[in-house]
Parts: sequence; structure tokens; C-alpha cells
Amino acid sequence: MKDKIIRGITEDKYVRFFAVDSTETVREAKKIHNLSITNSVIMGRAISAALILGVDLKSASNVMTLKIDGDGNCGHVIVTSNNLGEVKAYMRNPEYETPLNMQTKRLDIKAALGNGTLTLIKDLGMKQPYVGQVELLYGEIAQDLAYYFVKSEQIPTSVGLGVLVDQDGSIRKSGGFMIQLMPNTPDEIITKIEDNLAKFPNLTDVMDMGFDIEEIINKFILKDMNPKVTLTSEAKYKCNCSREKFRTALSLLDKEELIEAMEKDEDIVTECHFCNKTYAFNSIEIKEFLENKK
Repeated sequence: MKDKIIRGITEDKYVRFFAVDSTETVREAKKIHNLSITNSVIMGRAISAALILGVDLKSASNVMTLKIDGDGNCGHVIVTSNNLGEVKAYMRNPEYETPLNMQTKRLDIKAALGNGTLTLIKDLGMKQPYVGQVELLYGEIAQDLAYYFVKSEQIPTSVGLGVLVDQDGSIRKSGGFMIQLMPNTPDEIITKIEDNLAKFPNLTDVMDMGFDIEEIINKFILKDMNPKVTLTSEAKYKCNCSREKFRTALSLLDKEELIEAMEKDEDIVTECHFCNKTYAFNSIEIKEFLENKK
């Protein structure tokens, strides 16, 4: 089944919501990057978050980047998305596995990320992108993202992100949701949402029971609040790298390095960190590139 993102608002216009089933997308990311179990969870959560944020962009040419910079072994993650539900991701040490927390018998995501920052970059096609940043206070991504919206944009927000991984490392379910309060939301509505969230089980466990993301919003998160879906979009892992883009990137290399490769008749091989595709440029192509640069 194809992954799905939904966006909507309650009938009274006080609460807007986003939700995503990113299972197939995260499976593709795991395959591309050969992710460990720990990193499947980390990148999977970041992918779900980026898909939710990206679908709220106004134009397909706009780009949302979610960046985590922590000092842990798995603390460097970059995910970009757009409003078409297309996402790509990269992380350092993708195969690194973090030992279980011996007290909780669970993955210690906070320790894997370490101390650092969460940054959101919105490229809206203007001279300068919008950049917002917060400290990684919780290390669970969902809570840090909710903290970002409260601190940086003053929007009361609740975020849930999850990745359910089987013992063999395969992705069973992956998804997320985000609930945001509009200005002047009555206290009774806030209390109702808080009550619903307090009673809600683990997100991916509910998905694994067979509930899709729209049912989860209707029957659990915003129960009895008449949520109305205003947008449904497909989600998928898609890298927009190309040979031509990497050919242009040759200009980042020293001219002497290009000339040396051309004279030795050696290929220059470049690799995309988001999809691991490689592009090789032979001496003839390097010569043409240098001549066009004159």
C-alpha cells in the first residue's frame, strides 16, 4: 500500500491536524542507507516529521529541511521534504547500533542523539530561508518538535512519532501526527484533547492493529471533535539528484584537481548522500567542463 499524509481542521476551526503513514517510505530509507534498528527509529521519526511539515508548504518549489545536530553517535540527521509528499534523508553512522538501556530495556534514543539542536529551515524561494532552532531538550524528536513550535512560533502543538521495528530489523509500521491549536481555542477543547491524548496508546501499536491514520485521528486523537480532512497526499522517498546537478558541482573542486584527473585519464566519482547513487565523470567530460568554465 502507498503511504498517505492527511491534513485537516476540526469543524469548529479551533484545531488543525496532520497525520502520516510513512511505513513504505521508511522501509525504502532503511534499504538505501542500511540502517541499524536504532537509526531506523531515528530516521523514521524524522521522516514522518518532515513529511508532516512539508505538506503545509504553499508551493511544490518550497523545501522544508529538518536538521538534527547532536553529539551522540547517531546525532547527525538531515531530512528534506516538499508539499508533494516527497522526502529524502541522510544521517551519519547509519549502521551504528546503540545498546539497549538496561533499566528500561528500550532503545535509548536520547543517548544516541546526544546533546545538540533541532533546526527547521523553510526555503520559500525568497532571498533568505527562514531558520528556526531549539535545543534538543527531550531527545525523542516528537517532544522537541512540539517544543520548537511553542518557543519559536508560539503555536501550542502536540506531536506523536513512532517506528515499530521487528526483531529482525524490518520496519513493521511507521507514522506520526501533529495537532495544533488555533488562537482563542476554548479551555474545554484543550482539556478534551489532553484527555484524548492521555488515553491514546502507542501510535504504531494502534497502526499495527489495523487502524489507518484517518481512523486514528477520528477515533482517538480528536474523538468527538468532528475532524474534517481537507487534503490527502501520497508520501514517498524520492531523491532529486541527477548527473547534471553533480556535473555542475564539479566547480566545487580545485581546478588543479580537475586538470590532474584529466591528464591522468582518471574518472572523478561523486556520490549522493541521500540515495547513494554514484556519478562518474571521465577525462573527456572533465575537459569539456573546464573549457565551458573559461
